[in-house]
Amino acid sequence: MTFSVTKPTVGGDADGWGTKLNNALDDIVSAHNGGAETTPNVVTSGAGWKVNGVAVTASATELNKLDGLSPTTIELNRVDGVTSNIQTQLDAKAPLASPTFTGTATIPTATITTANITTVDLGDWTITESSGVLYFATGGTNKMKLEANGDLTVVGNVTAYGTI
Repeated sequence: MTFSVTKPTVGGDADGWGTKLNNALDDIVSAHNGGAETTPNVVTSGAGWKVNGVAVTASATELNKLDGLSPTTIELNRVDGVTSNIQTQLDAKAPLASPTFTGTATIPTATITTANITTVDLGDWTITESSGVLYFATGGTNKMKLEANGDLTVVGNVTAYGTI
């Protein structure tokens, strides 16, 4: 609600000044106590203007940028601490599909541990450690076993001092 004060005319309004002042004062008290929504007419001066006693330093252009925005508190908190353009940071990340790297890329090994048995998956080959013994398998079949004491068991032929 926009309210206005109708002042009595000086030297006139002999019978109406009381009603005009009482209505104006009622509007002011109601607006002050939150009884009505008010639309202020804000005028800035060299000192600027204040909201709840705090000086507003934003320009009209800056304030108008907020018009139509509707982020939630949670959404705004997600960007808390950002020090540079978020889109630039996202664009610099490697894609999940077919990434291209420069330099040395460090890629973690896929390791699965269940019931004290650790398995490393290397495509068709797997290396499984169980009770201090390493098992090397391909196609689900163990082909070699290396025990903690150094004993090596191999399925198939062993070539020493050969070339690959």
